[in-house]
Amino acid sequence: SVGAIMFFNRRSAVLQLLSTVNFVNWSDNNPIKAAVAFANQPQYWKDFAFIFNSPKLKQRRRGLQTDVNESANAAANSKNKAQAVLSYLLKIGFTPTQIADSFAIATGGAAMYRNRINTYIKDGMTKADAESKAWEDFSAISEATQQSADPSMISQQQASVLGRFILAFQNTPMQYNRLMKKAGRDLINGRGDYKTNI
Repeated sequence: SVGAIMFFNRRSAVLQLLSTVNFVNWSDNNPIKAAVAFANQPQYWKDFAFIFNSPKLKQRRRGLQTDVNESANAAANSKNKAQAVLSYLLKIGFTPTQIADSFAIATGGAAMYRNRINTYIKDGMTKADAESKAWEDFSAISEATQQSADPSMISQQQASVLGRFILAFQNTPMQYNRLMKKAGRDLINGRGDYKTNI
């Protein structure tokens, strides 16, 4: 049923594009600094291409690994040919959503990645160290805010047999609820930056 709903689902692909704003923050990639990074078109598109073609995003686009249900659907090498054909069709059916997912991560992440590199260089890091640390920060944000098959981002309820059925489309909202709960606890206990937590 998930495959039937998601098969070449243009609406899902378009909705993925909303996540470009996941990388905007209130410090080194605030809306003004993100716009300045975007205005430097040659550098922006170099960063976009670097992120889009990175092993991390290639892995997200490879196979059906971006969702709990998709991760559980590994019939491609089955001796049952009908099952193998269905697996292949499901794989190509998710392509528009997977491409839009990578596009959103690369477009939103390019400005954040460049601004974070600049921040670390200003703090005294070498260019290579700044790029490495900025990539770690970018990766952490993309895992926390994009739909993830990372076991640490999936609750026990989502991983259960019943959860895969009932929570089929709730992976990202579940992740966001956990982020909001943590931010709320941090606000109450006076941890972190007030503005960021809000």
